[in-house]
Amino acid sequence: MVSLSRIIQPSTFSLLGAAASLALMSVPTSAAETAKETVLQQPTLLAQVDMDSLGLDAGENLLAEAEAAIDGQNYDLAIRKLQAARENLNQTSTSYQEIAAAFTGIDADISGALRTNARDAAQMRDLATLRQALIYRAQGQAELAVPLLVEIVQSQGPARDLGLDAYRQLFELGFVSRPYRRTGSEDPSAAVADVARPLNQDDSPTGIRAAELLMAEAEGAYAAADYATAADRLQSARKTLNTSSSHYQTLFTTFTGIDSRVSNEMRQKALEAAELRDQATLRLALAYQAQQQPTLAIPLLVEVLGSQNPTRALGKQAYDQLLEIGFVAQPYVEAEETATTTEP
Repeated sequence: MVSLSRIIQPSTFSLLGAAASLALMSVPTSAAETAKETVLQQPTLLAQVDMDSLGLDAGENLLAEAEAAIDGQNYDLAIRKLQAARENLNQTSTSYQEIAAAFTGIDADISGALRTNARDAAQMRDLATLRQALIYRAQGQAELAVPLLVEIVQSQGPARDLGLDAYRQLFELGFVSRPYRRTGSEDPSAAVADVARPLNQDDSPTGIRAAELLMAEAEGAYAAADYATAADRLQSARKTLNTSSSHYQTLFTTFTGIDSRVSNEMRQKALEAAELRDQATLRLALAYQAQQQPTLAIPLLVEVLGSQNPTRALGKQAYDQLLEIGFVAQPYVEAEETATTTEP
């Protein structure tokens, strides 16, 4: 919040005081004159607004405050400042792009300058995003770092330093398994080495591996008839796998036309995550059935059926469960083997 002392400079107070005294001594001759005086005074007050609170300057100030917080090991404050910087710079970039579009074909100088400002704001935003991801990684919160890193790779592309740094972090975290090396480039990781540290992958699993561990816990709980715990773990696994599948699809799109090996692997991982998600969904439905909660099981079974379709093993199991519950009455007998693909 900008204080009044920053909006109105000290010298302005004396001017306002003098103006108030004059106002008491003289009465405006008409309402029109009063309105005119008010309009003329407003730009003077607006000119006093601290420009550091706007646009790129505001983003730079928030980044500086975040760096100071990191130096003081106040990481919670650093994360808040970086989050605020990301939001500010994203809005600033969007605003500059919209103004530039308005001047396209009218004034090339203004349009070009504003597009440059938009790119600068986006670059600073991605820097803030990387710093925030690295703090999460250093704190052992890989699940919070991964979506930010994917966001950077998508925004920057893997050919730029920031995008390459972000992808390397995903590789070190174990979220992706195939390294990507930009041809003819130097290693840019030194810039982040002072913040990031290697994580123990067994203690900080991400993506598919994290979901597999949750599903294993669910299996143990189910075997012990602890259906509530099983349902909780399976729900978490579904969320992790659905998010992971989306991230892998984003990376697949980003690397398409750049590195076919990486893009193909991302597509396979997206499909693998989607398949495991449907397995977790089916098991969650079974846990609800074991608790005599068919109203919770039915929409999950329908979800699996829609994702897998009845010709695949998971889809057929889901339909059979719907038949067993009594939600459908007609058994399905597959006429012939049909090869299909799970949609992520």
